Amino acid sequence: MPSIRLIATDVDGTLLNSRLEIPERNLRAIRAAQEKGITVAISSGRFPENVYVLLQDYGLRCPIIGTNGADVTDDCLNRLSETFIAPKAALRALKELVRLGSDFFMFARQAVCTSSETRKHHSELSFGDRIRPLGFTYYHGPKEAAMLASRGIAHKFFVCDNVPLDRVREALGGISGIDLTQSSAHNIEVMPCGMDKGIGVRTLAEALGIPMGEVMALGDEGNDIPMLRAAGCGVAMANGSAEAKAAAKYVTDTNDGCGFAKAIETYAL
Repeated sequence: MPSIRLIATDVDGTLLNSRLEIPERNLRAIRAAQEKGITVAISSGRFPENVYVLLQDYGLRCPIIGTNGADVTDDCLNRLSETFIAPKAALRALKELVRLGSDFFMFARQAVCTSSETRKHHSELSFGDRIRPLGFTYYHGPKEAAMLASRGIAHKFFVCDNVPLDRVREALGGISGIDLTQSSAHNIEVMPCGMDKGIGVRTLAEALGIPMGEVMALGDEGNDIPMLRAAGCGVAMANGSAEAKAAAKYVTDTNDGCGFAKAIETYAL
């Protein structure tokens, strides 16, 4: 197997344990890889500023493949690539979500908008005071979501399951210009057509001059499948979905069993 020069890892269910912490063994594996000259990138459905603050808490700096690949930054949050949902498609999706009464978050350029004027995104409640100074803005309600969509700066919708997801899929399925994916059984993520984590990893790898055969990707859910397939060394977590495991070359231990670290120790170090 070729030497690994880039590791792209999912966050929830992969890098983090079930207590939403990065275990010490995982931290040691990241630092050992970085010391060896391997770039470790975070590839997440979360927006980059959210990931950046998480990494700060552990003394880490990594490039970020955020918002399922639609928002790629270097380790200082400088944008390398952004992809947006076309305004017409974003406004049609928004109209359907409002009609259904779905709870959702719209992720846009350095912004998040909630589906209700009275609802806040969890990152705003937990560490909004640390994210806002990074140039980030929180918006609330469908009117502000429509404003962001019409400006052509919406990266994705994260749709919750307060409305049955099969109804959401049926309502959104005929909209041209979007693709649907999932990061768990309890959500649907609405993406720009053709955009996924696999494209995001390729974007970063090309910027670094690294062929995909020298990339390791780690993940556990449906939105990780494109990067698991694209990487030369795709590794699924034992706690992952059957589809993610089928897409990967290898399966490691669970996120609570430090499967992330075990995979790096086995295939990269």
